[in-house]
Amino acid sequence: MEDMMRNLDGKAMADLITTLWNCWNSRNQLVFKGKIDSPLSIWEKARTLSNDFQIYNLVNPPILAQNEDTKKWERPTKNTLKINFDATVKDNRMGYGFIIRDDDGFVLGGGGGFKDGRVSIQEAKCIALERSIDGAIKLDLLGEVTFETDNAGLVNILNRGMKTSLSLAVELKGAKELLNYF
Repeated sequence: MEDMMRNLDGKAMADLITTLWNCWNSRNQLVFKGKIDSPLSIWEKARTLSNDFQIYNLVNPPILAQNEDTKKWERPTKNTLKINFDATVKDNRMGYGFIIRDDDGFVLGGGGGFKDGRVSIQEAKCIALERSIDGAIKLDLLGEVTFETDNAGLVNILNRGMKTSLSLAVELKGAKELLNYF
């Protein structure tokens, strides 16, 4: 069923893009040549183009190779929440985000934001962890929780108590104190 939904979404997206593209072409015809296309004509051209595109993709191999190494989100165990968090750093600013889902994949909450100042990627990921914990607490989502990140360094520091810089240690201390709520 999930694969069918993805295919429908892809078809709907292809229809939307071709409709928008045909609207833009119609606008250009009006501006540069003074020709006006009817809405029905725009739609028919978009539908034909979208169908041709679908047929082309079924008959011909993809121009770009498909990424075989795609990771999919995995559900947590029964009666467990999963909090995915991430962060990025650029120049003197960081951005972070998190999403909280239940064992059915239903989104219960999330958030994100930015913070000015120079931080390492480890510190940024730690801040994202702290904000995600804080977000779950504010939503009163206490109980069994799985936290997921793509940063093996942070996971190793948390799980193994590896030595780290003073600023990261301070951030981790705050995150570990918040983890006590779960």
